[in-house]
Amino acid sequence: MRKRTSLKDIANELNVSTAVVSYVLNNKYEGRISEIKAAKIKEMAKTLNYFPNQIAKSLRKDQTLTIGLIIADISNLFYSNIVRYIEDESKKHNYNVIFGSMDENADKFRELVQVMLSRQVDGVILAAPKGTEDTLVYLRDQDIPFVLIDRYFPQVADISTVGINNYQASQTVVEHIATNGYKNPAMVTLHTDLFHMQERTAGFKNAARALLGIKEPEVVEIKEDVLSTEIEGRMLGLLKKGVDLVYFSTNKIAMEGLAVMVKHNINVPDELGVVCFDEADAYKIFNTSITFVKQPLQQIGSESVRMLISLINCNRSTRSIVLDTQIIAHHSSAAHKNDRK
Repeated sequence: MRKRTSLKDIANELNVSTAVVSYVLNNKYEGRISEIKAAKIKEMAKTLNYFPNQIAKSLRKDQTLTIGLIIADISNLFYSNIVRYIEDESKKHNYNVIFGSMDENADKFRELVQVMLSRQVDGVILAAPKGTEDTLVYLRDQDIPFVLIDRYFPQVADISTVGINNYQASQTVVEHIATNGYKNPAMVTLHTDLFHMQERTAGFKNAARALLGIKEPEVVEIKEDVLSTEIEGRMLGLLKKGVDLVYFSTNKIAMEGLAVMVKHNINVPDELGVVCFDEADAYKIFNTSITFVKQPLQQIGSESVRMLISLINCNRSTRSIVLDTQIIAHHSSAAHKNDRK
């Protein structure tokens, strides 16, 4: 059996102490060791195929230096970007990340939680689906460190969360389109009980009433499993009603809605303005630049990791971080034709 490369082997090759090698490979060398020497040590570690013994580390520290991450849908650009930022921030703190995607399925979510716990992760970052309040309560009552991202469950107290103010984000959208002269906007969103999506809808409705004087703001709710088959008819119905702008509440809905516009040669923004929640690289291939609500994805990822590590290190006071969004305005919501000079 081939002998595992040790810190001492690397130290002997470079004629340095094992302490120096340890500082470099654990990213604790700043201010102690030059970047040139650190680079040589890292290169030698790679040459000798050195891998840290995580099992030995966990026995010494009573930690596995592993974070569990459970997201809603890895195919969603929002979550795939969040995963990257969480991995980047975790690496800075010498933590590894294992993740699973639960596809908005409560049973699959519970199974993934058990998998994470069986692997003895030090804590979990999760985006819980509806109907999983019991699992959150279990984690809380068992004193298992966890942070909820993107989602809110007001009925579950004393848990740590990182997310945005969805209500305010939609209000900001209405302020933007009102300023640009749109009078009759509609929102296309998911038919869901998820609190953060309901807040997104409530923000739109109340702002449309207050700023545009619309008694019953137009909101189209579509179940996710029939989104691709129903959205075309619902979009064409909005045009017949004289809607002058559509606000898509997720990037998944936006991609379906934009495809309908291309198919029917709907001119944006002259026939119909567009604002989307979240950005997507695919917007770039649309024939008009798309206005979107930008979420602070990197900050959500970084804050959730730092909050979780604080909980792991026995600072068990819970807190909630609410971050701001911003409107990235492009031509799809430019001043309405009736409002242009």
